[in-house]
Amino acid sequence: MQLYWVPEFEIGNEYVDLQHRYFLDLITRIGKNLRETSDADYKRKLIIELHKYAEFHFASEENLAASIGLSGVKDHHQLHLELLEDLNLYAKNLDSGLKTIDEFLEFITDWFLVHTQHEDRKFFKTKK
Repeated sequence: MQLYWVPEFEIGNEYVDLQHRYFLDLITRIGKNLRETSDADYKRKLIIELHKYAEFHFASEENLAASIGLSGVKDHHQLHLELLEDLNLYAKNLDSGLKTIDEFLEFITDWFLVHTQHEDRKFFKTKK
């Protein structure tokens, strides 16, 4: 499934939207590369890249939210930790053959869409 950035994905914070746009591009690129290679080591490095960007983005998003006075930063942080745990599990299952590339890509696409469009949108509308 190929996703393209559309204005409806914006949550209204320029910094978060910029990072989300990059995140979507990263998911698309990693999906393409996972499908085109049989090199297991390279596949693991692609997943590491995705994981590291997710960690960066989550920390950045939480810091930005705190700096503008949003409530619920701790709860949102917990959601981020759960997403990273899910990513780790899917990556492990992909590496061991329990999940296919398509299943992994469906997971990260759904993860991106649901979290950004529901959780982030709701979160960035809160105030203390």
